[in-house]
Amino acid sequence: MSRVYIISELCGQWGGSVERAEQMILQSKSAGADAVKVQLYDTYRMPGENREIWEYLSMTREQFLRLKGFSDNLNIDFFASAFHPDRFSWILEAGIQVNKIASMLVDHDFELCQEMINSGMDTYCSLGSWSGDDYPFKHDNVKYFHCVSKYPHSLEEALDLMPTSFDDTLVGYSDHTDGIDACKEAIVRGATVIEKHFTIDKDLQSKTEGAHSCSMTMEELSDLRLFCERRLK
Repeated sequence: MSRVYIISELCGQWGGSVERAEQMILQSKSAGADAVKVQLYDTYRMPGENREIWEYLSMTREQFLRLKGFSDNLNIDFFASAFHPDRFSWILEAGIQVNKIASMLVDHDFELCQEMINSGMDTYCSLGSWSGDDYPFKHDNVKYFHCVSKYPHSLEEALDLMPTSFDDTLVGYSDHTDGIDACKEAIVRGATVIEKHFTIDKDLQSKTEGAHSCSMTMEELSDLRLFCERRLK
């Protein structure tokens, strides 16, 4: 049985505050996460209306590099999901070795996804927006996450839609339910990578920060890591 690799997703629960993001990274490290991840985008180039209300969540290059340095000093892996070619260039220039393709990017910019994969980086790709019978990419450097792109959704829905087993290609589960029970079930079914949003306070839920309610707290992350370690014994 392989050790489960846990990714703590910081965006948009970081609230546009580098100091809050650093607190989240520190808590994630202390509670047993293997990696933290951010999202890189220009809000005005994203789908939807009234994009200005999300402007404060658009991470600058300087903020991105500061958080990478902070993570490096804590010896916790740090990577990102980019939504535009120029933001992907930030990842390459920072020397990051792993890339994550978000569910919506597969549907929104397939050409950019191909560019990312062709870079040769080890790549995780969420399948929340993919309806094809086969995987969208056939490259050896791509591994996939099962995902339901609904924030939040119920545990019952998660379990109903979850594959009966994971394998060497479908390696992970990206969770958007309240709590960590769905993550535990995915691990029982063979997932070796878990990605879940992280928050320092679920009460920070708002119109522009809509994933706090389905994010894991430090206590829940500690519980999830303990569950993983007990399965190794």
